[in-house]
Amino acid sequence: MAISKFQRTIEKAFTLEGIGLHTGKKVAATISPAEANAGVTINGILATARHVTATNRATTLGGVALVEHLLSAAYGLGLDNLTVSIQGPELPALDGSSLPWVEAFERAGVVELSSEKAYLGLQQPIRLSAGDSSLEALPYNGFKLDFMVKFEGVGEQFLSFDVKKQSYASEIAPARTFGYIEEYEELKAQGLALGASADNALILSRQGYRNEPRFPDEIVRHKILDLIGDLALLGRPLKAWIKAVRSGHQLNSELVRRLTDG
Repeated sequence: MAISKFQRTIEKAFTLEGIGLHTGKKVAATISPAEANAGVTINGILATARHVTATNRATTLGGVALVEHLLSAAYGLGLDNLTVSIQGPELPALDGSSLPWVEAFERAGVVELSSEKAYLGLQQPIRLSAGDSSLEALPYNGFKLDFMVKFEGVGEQFLSFDVKKQSYASEIAPARTFGYIEEYEELKAQGLALGASADNALILSRQGYRNEPRFPDEIVRHKILDLIGDLALLGRPLKAWIKAVRSGHQLNSELVRRLTDG
């Protein structure tokens, strides 16, 4: 993840097209540069926690679903200001990870603006829990995430990611979204995962992986990817040590609201 004193945007606009993971419909997203202090807007809506409308299997902002992969890539490259225009009900799934967004941002060129970043720091810990899931944010002069998950068929996975020591682009961005083959028909009946396939997801079964993982612990890496994307809804970079156990979009969004409210 890029550490910079000054705010960033991209040099030129670009468009990525693909199939929506949940709708199965062809969608397109055009990403354009934005001025300092404009933040990230999606179809004219500022990408902040107060505009999140759903967290079921994805983060939905206004009427646009699956925003977390794009926001994670932007946050991972230290991009503060972007104008995003979506033609469709969700972002394109692409390969199910944030890597295509990272590569597109890098091709478009990352530029620094004259305004400084306004980092958000913590004065005291924040702890949240729901069932067997928990999320904790601790004061920390940097940005670090510890994440533990446990899934039937693949077991427990743990990863600690520190931006000062590791690369978002190579260690987090390539990790794909995932799901159980046994749940596929039920999800389709709910109008979800209609565009999911081995081309854009890591497929699990109760016995293990059904297609080849990119990392032995790809699941927890994608969970960190999602958490970073949800934390981007703070609207400013965060200095904190985040400890997550089985956390998902709903608990992530609750933490962002707590951080936003102070």
